[in-house]
Amino acid sequence: MSNRRRGLALFLFGLFFAAQPAQAFFPFSIGKKEIKTDYSQTVWDRMMLDQSVSDMRRGMNEMAATRYHAAANSFAKAIIKNPQDALPHLLYGASLYWAGRVDAAMTEYREGLRLDPQNAMAHQLLGIAWGWKGDLDRAQAHFLQANQINPDKADTHMNLGSTYAAQKKYETALDHYRQAVALAPREPLYQYQLGTLYDLMGRDTQAEAAYKKALRLFFAYEDAQLALAALYEKRENYPAALKYYKKAVKTKPGDFVARLRYAYLLLRQNQTARARDVLEGAFSIAPFKEGGLALNAVYRASGRSPGAFEKQIEKFKENLLKVPAAKDIQVEAALHYEPAAAPAASAGPSRFAEAYETLRSGSPAGAGGPSSLAFKRNFVLNAADPQTRARQVQELAAELGRAVAAAADRYDVSMTLQGRTLDYASPAALGPNRTTAPKAVYDPRIVGNDMGLWLMGKTWVRYVQEIQTDLAELVRQQPSNEYVILQGLAALLGGDAAAAGAAFAAAQAHHPQNILPLLGLGTAAVIAGDDAQAAAQYRAVLQLSPENKTARRNLKILEEP
Repeated sequence: MSNRRRGLALFLFGLFFAAQPAQAFFPFSIGKKEIKTDYSQTVWDRMMLDQSVSDMRRGMNEMAATRYHAAANSFAKAIIKNPQDALPHLLYGASLYWAGRVDAAMTEYREGLRLDPQNAMAHQLLGIAWGWKGDLDRAQAHFLQANQINPDKADTHMNLGSTYAAQKKYETALDHYRQAVALAPREPLYQYQLGTLYDLMGRDTQAEAAYKKALRLFFAYEDAQLALAALYEKRENYPAALKYYKKAVKTKPGDFVARLRYAYLLLRQNQTARARDVLEGAFSIAPFKEGGLALNAVYRASGRSPGAFEKQIEKFKENLLKVPAAKDIQVEAALHYEPAAAPAASAGPSRFAEAYETLRSGSPAGAGGPSSLAFKRNFVLNAADPQTRARQVQELAAELGRAVAAAADRYDVSMTLQGRTLDYASPAALGPNRTTAPKAVYDPRIVGNDMGLWLMGKTWVRYVQEIQTDLAELVRQQPSNEYVILQGLAALLGGDAAAAGAAFAAAQAHHPQNILPLLGLGTAAVIAGDDAQAAAQYRAVLQLSPENKTARRNLKILEEP
């Protein structure tokens, strides 16, 4: 199975269907045994049933190819030919969900449930949709009903356990996670998810074992490598942490977040030369090719009012509309819900472990109240005519607004949005004031196998945030140039070209012969859309270090006709 298809499989919370056999990219199967016939049926009736099954099979193949609009058409035809069957309604709803039309999808799920009140999958899909909307109580109610109907489905136990974990009912969550692992012992995602729960509960030894088992099942599971490294770092087992950060960077050299974490720990271990080597690769840019990616923008906003997100969502809409309508666009949305009542951190000296605990739980260890939540999901806007694309983008923006509004009264919400087309391996950025394609782009985490989790697991933004507090304190106490460069890289990963440029300029002024700040300034200029300034900075690097591979490669990208 390809990494892209694995990453595009339908999942929420702990749901990960892509690990199933190749024909099961979607959690349904179609077979002749599902056609119920009786002697009162006419030949025409049986023909319609056969054709409905054929339409559903075709739609599932289109789902596997991420052609959700075409899949929706096929499933709609199946409904017309067999309107009393719940299955085509559920399939049609799922295709709408993946296209970003969550409310329309829920209408179909409810119709499927009306036709078949004991349909476990209908409850499962409704739970997933309510989870995206931030209503964990309704999500949990549907997962409970799905589990009652069919207690032997691992994904239902994982989803249900995730809702209990969000309520800090950790032992109940753990019971469901263990059942999921028992039912699907060779599913690496479930082992990883179990590890994150143990991690959250402070049961580090068991978390370590679960992460390692996930890696035995899928050796290139970079998220597990990163989680294991962070766990070892928290436990101050620095040799083991360095080992797994190194593995993560080797697994995915384009994961600049892993490079940030790796270099940070190397610096704290006084391995400055190795840290500089690791950091240099984090300033690499990628070429933009006509016919390739046309959008990769990180938009971040936070607040407790839905209005705080309107500007960012509007910017994201503008950039999505700059992508040719003939291209598919994959959109990744991540929402972080931090408890609104979480007390501020103490003013004393910061330690990494304390910052880790605060960010991990949303409140100091042992405190009551709601947990910090991290949701992540993908939408795909299929190729269309310009009018249809405009409608797709508007519907997606409306869904994003609803998701933020659903929890804004209870949580401080942070939102990260990224978009990319699916026909090229690395992205190109278009800023809100730019309509022409840049020469180059910067992607902070080209991972390939999108095995991130909806709930409990960390998105890459969280791995950056975990060390930013500690970095600020370290810079205040001992303004090492390398720590300032790390601050700049952290800002760069978040798409904040201005903050990154300020940090790199300060570092460069302090040590004019240091090439890393110049590389950082060049890459910050790429993010800002100033190709000429970026090229000037990379040339300055080559004046100091004529054989520098990163500067030479970046400059070649910018200077190619």
